[in-house]
Amino acid sequence: MALIGTGARAKTVYRLLWPALRERGMRLVAVCDPVRAHADAYANSLGVRPFYSVQELVKSRLMEAAVVVTPVSTHHSISCFLSQNGIHNLCETPMASTLAQAQEMVAVATRNAVVMQVGEQFFRLPFDRIAQQVVRSGFLGEVRRVISTFDHPGYHGNSRWIKLYGEYPVMAQGVGHSMPVVQHRSLAHRTHSEESFHAHFYSFLNNRFVADLSSNPKAVLGRHPRPGYTQIEGERGTIVWRASSRWNGPYHQGEGEVRYCSDRALEDNGIADQVYPIICRQENEFSKSWYVSLPSGLVEYVNEFYRPYERASDYIDFYHAATAEALLEFSGVIRGECPSGFTSHDAVMSMMMDVAIRESMLAGGVQISLPLTGWLPSEEQIRGELRTALGVDPMDIGAMLDLSVVRD
Repeated sequence: MALIGTGARAKTVYRLLWPALRERGMRLVAVCDPVRAHADAYANSLGVRPFYSVQELVKSRLMEAAVVVTPVSTHHSISCFLSQNGIHNLCETPMASTLAQAQEMVAVATRNAVVMQVGEQFFRLPFDRIAQQVVRSGFLGEVRRVISTFDHPGYHGNSRWIKLYGEYPVMAQGVGHSMPVVQHRSLAHRTHSEESFHAHFYSFLNNRFVADLSSNPKAVLGRHPRPGYTQIEGERGTIVWRASSRWNGPYHQGEGEVRYCSDRALEDNGIADQVYPIICRQENEFSKSWYVSLPSGLVEYVNEFYRPYERASDYIDFYHAATAEALLEFSGVIRGECPSGFTSHDAVMSMMMDVAIRESMLAGGVQISLPLTGWLPSEEQIRGELRTALGVDPMDIGAMLDLSVVRD
């Protein structure tokens, strides 16, 4: 493996994973970043070779596959270049800046018999894993509606709903609203004087539906903290997950339960009379496993990457474990040992759902049929904005690669 990009995510998430992944048959041999100091520091910390351009990295032929953890605007050019040179590649999310780029990434990989995937991990997080199992067990009957507020609408959320239902949506509709607010900071480098609200609606076959809404999931200005409130609604019960802490707490701080109506409750008042809590087992303050004990059996998610740690920087919590699982799956697909849990076509559909929402908003909130075909105004708008900002056509692979010059 080679790692392309040694910025914040590479340091805070991927840096923790390489020793554990090596035990599972994935060996990091090189890192690449145009900033020499960043590449050298990361490489030295792991005893691997640094490179300062993707072209030189590819010439070395040190690796079979690469993980791309770079700005989204560069994913298309790097992925296509790797695929053209027979190197399997996995890109961080979102997949690309435009749907046309995402589709070309898949097409180039297919032509070159290369595995190309996107490292989407939100549907691999503990609550989603448990919810998927409960839904598929049929314990709540058919599940046909999801209401999610203040969680993570967009690419991550789209991927969650695809995996929950096991199919692609056939319609998307977006509604938005913006309002001025008192100027404030959400992060040290981000100042805001306006706040937007988005409501994303998706329809699937068999009368399945998702409403995904959020204004400011980072809980500034007193808004609801992530992971917000999610209600997965079945014929005779509900799966619920809600935040139980402020934004500055760990993402997993929440509480959930499966609510079930017995036959007697259905005949009486329809109010759930059997409630099964979703329990998080912890050691050293970090989650080791999650489970819910139902009459139909135990539903459990185990963090296989959990290990005792000596320093806070050593732990692999469930969030990091989900990323490690995506990488292991990528390796397994390359070796022909397992199918992909999130295919390149899944990745493109998550992107297409986002584009459909933009198209709907541009058209005043109309319903947009999926899959998308033909000319898309929002795509042309984004491509034009990128061309102005970058000075080159974002679809030009060579020109985009040349933008990443080596810097001291």
